[in-house]
Amino acid sequence: MIALLEYLHRCFIRSYRYGAPTVIYAAILALIYSTNGNPVMDSYAFTSSMLFVAGAAIGSLMIDVEAANQEMATMLHARSLVRLSAAKLLYAWAFASALGVLAVFYPVLLGTFDRMPMPGELGMGVLYHTVLAGLGISIAGWFTVKLFESRFYAMFGLVLWIALAFGARGIGNALPAGWDWLTYILPPVQLTLHALTYYGDLSLGEKWLPIGAVLLYAGLSAGALLLVLRRRRLDYPGE
Repeated sequence: MIALLEYLHRCFIRSYRYGAPTVIYAAILALIYSTNGNPVMDSYAFTSSMLFVAGAAIGSLMIDVEAANQEMATMLHARSLVRLSAAKLLYAWAFASALGVLAVFYPVLLGTFDRMPMPGELGMGVLYHTVLAGLGISIAGWFTVKLFESRFYAMFGLVLWIALAFGARGIGNALPAGWDWLTYILPPVQLTLHALTYYGDLSLGEKWLPIGAVLLYAGLSAGALLLVLRRRRLDYPGE
C-alpha cells in the first residue's frame, strides 16, 4: 500500500491537478485572514466547510487521475480496482488534511485571531477540518467516470450534492411534517457548522457528536462505493 500511495503521489503532483483547489483554498485563507480580530471557532467553521468543498474537488480529481490505459496497468499491479480506488481515496484524504492543518495554524502564526486559541480548540479545529476533508472525498469518489457516462454529468452531480449538503437545514424546514428525516441522507455539514459556530455553548458530547456523525457518514459512503465497484465487476479479472 505504501508503494501504491507513493506512486499515486507522483501521479497527482505531476498532473498538476492539485493546483486549482489548493491555490483557491489558500487564497480563501489569505483573504479572510488579511485582517486581524477574527473569532477563532467561527473562522474554523468557515474554513472547515470550505475544506469540505476543496476535499470534494481533490477527491474528484484524484479518483480519475490516470488515463484509462495507465490505470489498467496500475490496477494489474494493485490486483484490483477496489484496492486502487481505496488508495486514491486515502491519498486524497491525506492531501486535503494537510490543507486543514494549514487552515488551523496559519492564522495562529499570523496572529490574526482576536485571541490566542486554547490547545483544546486547536485540536478540535484540526479534527473538524480533517473529518470534513474526508467527507468531501468520500462523496467525490461516487462521481467518477467509472460510474457516470461523462465527466460533465459526474461534476454536475457532485456540485448538486454539495449544494444540497449546505442547504440541508433549509430543505428540512421546507419539507412537510414528518418528512424532514430525508435530510439525514445528506452529508452532515450543517452539524459541524452549528457545533463550531456555537462551540462555547455546547457540552463536550455535543462537540464530539458532529465528528462522529461525519466519520460514520464518510465511512459508509466510502465503504459502499468500494462495494459497488466490486459488484459491478470492475475489478481486475484475475482476482
